[in-house]
Amino acid sequence: MQDSHSGTAVWPSGAEFLLLHTVDDWRHVTNITPVAVPTGGGLSMSARSRELVVAVLPFHQLVISPILRSTASGTNWSPGQLPGGLTIGRQSLGLGPRGITAVLRAGGGTVVEKGPGGWSVLTDAARLAGSEHLQLDAISWGVGGRGWVTGHGAAGTPKAFTTGDSGRTWAAVGGVAADAVAALAPCGGGRVWTMPVVRAGGTISIVASVDGGATWAAGAPLTVPRGAPAWGCHDQDVWILGGAGGGDHVYSSANAGRTWKDRGVAPGTVTDLEPTGSHTGFATTTTAAGAVLWDVREDGASFSPIVLPGWVASVGNQTMSMN
Repeated sequence: MQDSHSGTAVWPSGAEFLLLHTVDDWRHVTNITPVAVPTGGGLSMSARSRELVVAVLPFHQLVISPILRSTASGTNWSPGQLPGGLTIGRQSLGLGPRGITAVLRAGGGTVVEKGPGGWSVLTDAARLAGSEHLQLDAISWGVGGRGWVTGHGAAGTPKAFTTGDSGRTWAAVGGVAADAVAALAPCGGGRVWTMPVVRAGGTISIVASVDGGATWAAGAPLTVPRGAPAWGCHDQDVWILGGAGGGDHVYSSANAGRTWKDRGVAPGTVTDLEPTGSHTGFATTTTAAGAVLWDVREDGASFSPIVLPGWVASVGNQTMSMN
């Protein structure tokens, strides 16, 4: 969500994926999927207030990812191509201070940036971790040249790295436990940032920064969920999926993960959580019947399904051709 009412989502439709846009809390949606783009492997997206960039994930014989840039409303797409295949991550694509950035699969994760002269390498797993195993997954950007790359691998090596000079130099993020096996993409803006960290003992916790990413402190741990991690933030409000008796539960925090409240059993397999303020927000789940979009209230205690138009489930089966 770009704000409490407007947002963009990657959504499954038949054998393809769509890019959906709303300006009224998902009561109405518009299909802004670029035409003539193979989306069967999925899409990765990065958005900010006036800009949207989307890339195609590798699948079948497609090993180099097409990339497209547009306004936030998804009009007038400008096509391009990454120098390799994009890694599969929540934020494998980013809009940095100097342009588009991406994490490619090659070399355990290679971070590239699009400049006036083409694509250049900012860093890669080998430079960050030396001879130790590391797989980079995601890139995120704050303000003033501050950014982060995160990944997963064996415990005992750093999993999150930061730059303060737009990617020229990188250092391990302090405050992340030594037994971390994964650091997930930071969420936030301005001075407040939160980053989930999975530890070898089977717990997940938030490390938070209230000084724009300069320093970080760990919060209270939760049991890792049975499914894939799902989380979201709005300032210091954080919603996250955690394991509990009877299935995965939704937990909420009003203090950037220092303490948690159990909001109850999650409705199916939660794939994303998106608080938008005032104890409300949105969520997505995957069930036997398909993907479901939810209106969430009471910080995750109340889920009500949002009915999307019938064409959303079927348009992906149609052949997309250039208009």
